[in-house]
Order: sequence, then structure tokens, then C-alpha cells
Amino acid sequence: MNNAGDKHQLVGVKFQPAGKLYHFAAPLEMSLSADDWVVVETIYGEQLGQVAVLVDDPPGGLSYDQIKPVCRCATGLDMAKYQVGLKRAEQLWETAKEEIAEMDLKFKVGSVEFSLDGKTALVIGTGNLSKKEHSDLRRRVAKRMHCRVKLQSVGPRDYAKALGGYGVCGEPRCCSRFLTSFRRISIRMAKAQGVSMAPSDITGLCGRLRCCLAYEHEGYKEASKGLPKLKARVQTEHGLGRVIDRDILKGELTVEIPPDGPRYKRERYHFMPDEVEVVKRKK
Repeated sequence: MNNAGDKHQLVGVKFQPAGKLYHFAAPLEMSLSADDWVVVETIYGEQLGQVAVLVDDPPGGLSYDQIKPVCRCATGLDMAKYQVGLKRAEQLWETAKEEIAEMDLKFKVGSVEFSLDGKTALVIGTGNLSKKEHSDLRRRVAKRMHCRVKLQSVGPRDYAKALGGYGVCGEPRCCSRFLTSFRRISIRMAKAQGVSMAPSDITGLCGRLRCCLAYEHEGYKEASKGLPKLKARVQTEHGLGRVIDRDILKGELTVEIPPDGPRYKRERYHFMPDEVEVVKRKK
């Protein structure tokens, strides 16, 4: 560790509970710990954040000179200003919605954040704005709220994360609660877990495939290795049949016998994998 590292403590700070981690350098005499509130310097001015983790070395090969500083431990006045900023953010949100409606824009506001001094507001939303629409909306909101306004357009997943709320499971959305980045989710994950392909069963409130499909994917993938594939022909004690369903967690197969012919003549049986033998079709 270099000399700067001997004089500074590197900390990871979050501005929202499930927000991205940003690194800052604090003087050693601050003796920061996880969960401490601090005031840091950002491109939007001073902002209030919470220490999430203590870090040993700068990330990505950065030097301490390239990392912005922790200005101070948050004071009572800082916390009061932060609360005022939250109230102003609510006002700006409503103001932005009014202007968007009046201008008939295809844009939805997801969240609003103020810098600690109240001079700059960051508006995060989703939609397609032309350069002129972007500039006009920013100017009109700034004029009414008497502050600088920066508009940031994000994708549907980030918009849902900023918006918050609850998922269909009844719990707060994962993206707003603890996800700091989004994994790539594919329809194969849903198929591997035997999830219904109905859009309402596999899509989240963002309109994209649910992030939770990735949580157990590897477990389902491993558990399904010893199971015949769907539509595989298998020999059973009741004759030749075709696998029409798999309960991966139970390790149970649903087999339709016979595999062909009129559906009303077929019967369904349940077997364990070791009770059937896959029959390879002749080429």
C-alpha cells in the first residue's frame, strides 16, 4: 500500500439501500465503521451516504489520488438537510409529472435525489426524449423548483429499481432491496425450473423476465442432470411412454402411456428416474 494509503481509509459508500457501491477515501482519524453516515464529494456536489463496507485496496487499479474524498462524518445539520431534500424531492417529482403531462412526453419519473446543499436535483426516469424535449423539460422543472436539474434516462429494470414497491410474491422488490447489478436472465432458466411460460408468471413489474429466476437456476440445472428430458421416450413397467412433465425438486417424472395415438386412450403415471429407461429412437 502506498503512502496515501497509509494516511487514508478506503470505504464503500451507498446512497440507497440497494444502490451501487462507490469508493471514497477518508482520513484515518475519522475511524469510520460500517453503517456510519458520511458526507462525500460527487459530480453532483456534496451528498449524504452510508458506509457499507471497509475496503483494503483501491478498485480497478485506481490510485488514492483518483478517488474522491469523504468530506466529514455527517452532523445533525447534515441529517436535517437530507430530510429537507427528501421533502423537496417529493415536490419536484410532482412538478416533473405536471410538466411531462403538459408537454405530452413519453417519460416516467422513477426517483428524485437532491444534493446536500439543495442546489442540484437528479431526476431518474425511463422513456424516449429528443435532445430538445430533454432540454425543455429540464429547463421548465428547474425554473419552477429554483435549482439545477439533471435528467438521467435508464432502462426498465433500473426504472423499477428506482421506483421501489412490491413484487408479486408480496415482498419488496429484490432490485430495490438488495440487487446492486442485474444478471442476464434467459427464458431457458424458466424452462429448466418448470415454470409456467405465461407472461404473468415469468415477468416482473419492469416487464422483463424476473430476476429471481436466476437464484435457483444452478440448483435446478444440477438436479435435472439425472432426469430424462421432456418428450423423451421411456420404457416402464406399464409399457412404452413419453415424459410430459418433470418435478425436478421431487425427482419425479410424469409419463404418458402409450406415447402416441389418440389422447383419450393415453394414461398418465408417475415414476422415479430409476424406474424408467430412456429409449433412443432409431435414425
